[in-house]
Amino acid sequence: MINVSAYPLCAKKLKFQRVNLDEPTMTKFWAAVCVADDCLDEQLTDFGGFDFNDRSPANGARLLKRLEEFLVQRQQRYAKNSVSAKLADDGLIALLGSRGIKTSMLKSEDDYWTAAEILFSGRIKRNGGLTSLYTQIHAIPKKQRKALANENLRKLPADWLSSAPAHQAKLDQERAPRTGDAA
Repeated sequence: MINVSAYPLCAKKLKFQRVNLDEPTMTKFWAAVCVADDCLDEQLTDFGGFDFNDRSPANGARLLKRLEEFLVQRQQRYAKNSVSAKLADDGLIALLGSRGIKTSMLKSEDDYWTAAEILFSGRIKRNGGLTSLYTQIHAIPKKQRKALANENLRKLPADWLSSAPAHQAKLDQERAPRTGDAA
């Protein structure tokens, strides 16, 4: 039996693969091969430092150590990406909310895309997740975003519209100089 407890992420992958570490032919080298088989070749090549030609136990330990480093780095990169996606979602909510949309009424990713396609017509192409949508909206200059949003706000379903812009429109009407008033 080999002990891989020094490499917790590798051990987790081996457990998930149901690798029998008690098998007499199982060595650290073959454990490393099993872990590496679960990773993309180009990612391993980019990370570098893997020599699968030497099947010695010492090389197996080196491979497991290097794979552990690779898995830790990949795990940190995925965590960072999910945080940036969350920040983009918050930014998207703020961006659409500031344009007069009730973001609480947008239930799915498709609703966000539909609202943005209507609000910024001709400037949005569906090609990814909400992060992509946020990036596309942010690529539109601020003055154009405002002009497009003001022009197309009425085209959105009524239940998606916030009452704040409607209230603001009423205030603007009341403030406008009335024709026929004596000056």
